[in-house]
Amino acid sequence: MARGKNDLILRDRLQFTLGSTGDLSIVYGRVDLSDYVSVVNNQGLSIKEMRVQVRDPSEPNTGIFMPDLLGTALGNDELGLANMKIIGTTTAYESGVDTGIGSPNVFFNAELTTETFRNSGGDFNFVDNRYVEYGTPDLHPEGYVVVSDVLVGISANDALKYADATLELDVMLIAEPIKVSKDELKEMLAQATDL
Repeated sequence: MARGKNDLILRDRLQFTLGSTGDLSIVYGRVDLSDYVSVVNNQGLSIKEMRVQVRDPSEPNTGIFMPDLLGTALGNDELGLANMKIIGTTTAYESGVDTGIGSPNVFFNAELTTETFRNSGGDFNFVDNRYVEYGTPDLHPEGYVVVSDVLVGISANDALKYADATLELDVMLIAEPIKVSKDELKEMLAQATDL
């Protein structure tokens, strides 16, 4: 998306550590928007796009995250499945299981899945990495209006390659400052109380 004349580019970096089995219950980082939003002054932001990049700070020279979530953690004749989910939202959900493109106040949803098989003969091995992203232009083509901070959530299952590892998540938001009407504010507050 091309940057508009009034657009802001906001950036943040979050850190998270996976458990010893490669699992991570959903954790959140908060992107502070207090300099740009104010309910009292009817100031909001229309989030036009959110971009994310997982980073591995332990990777020498580059910090590049390898998307194979299982690596060499599986033994022979084992089939493995691992996944990671990243969301952009204004509501803190208790579990990543409760989030998706139909969840209220979720304006970004990305899923990384790894499926791996290695057989004992070594003649048949495969790794399939899939990345699916439903960004703000997909879920809210007109932009997602916020009058509060944004939460970025991440969760994982069985990402054995990164067991006990601390990774980073870079976030970039492209947003336009807007005036929010009283009716829009009422609608946002009503939606928040429905949850």
